Amino acid sequence: MKLLIALIVLNVALILMPPLVALPPVRQTPAMLAAAHLALALAPITSLALVAVLAFWLLRRRTWATLSLFVVALACAALSRMNLLERVFAPARDAQTAAIVDFHDIRDTDMVIGVVIGGQSRAYPVRYLAYHHMLNDQLGPISLLPTY
Repeated sequence: MKLLIALIVLNVALILMPPLVALPPVRQTPAMLAAAHLALALAPITSLALVAVLAFWLLRRRTWATLSLFVVALACAALSRMNLLERVFAPARDAQTAAIVDFHDIRDTDMVIGVVIGGQSRAYPVRYLAYHHMLNDQLGPISLLPTY
């Protein structure tokens, strides 16, 4: 039973590591990002294996403790299939546009990502995209998803 609890704790750590590493106060190193990507890949596999082991264990020992571990493992399996990073960095929606002369929140030194389609242009401040990471937008009939 202690081993199963340790495996559940490990599984929860695998699920929570990628969003925690992505939070702004965390100083990200290449090794930490590699570990977060590995955790993101391993979490669904370990979750399903843990559910299978606990289902077998539940058939052998029908106790409340085993049932509660099984329910936690099912929750872990569901969470491991969600992209929690999308919850941390939700894309910006319903962007408000303005002519550059009317836009006062950008400095001359700010970098922008520019798009020109069919004679229409749009510029996205990198400072804004760095926080949201992506922006759902429409330029004429074309749907855009600028990202940084």
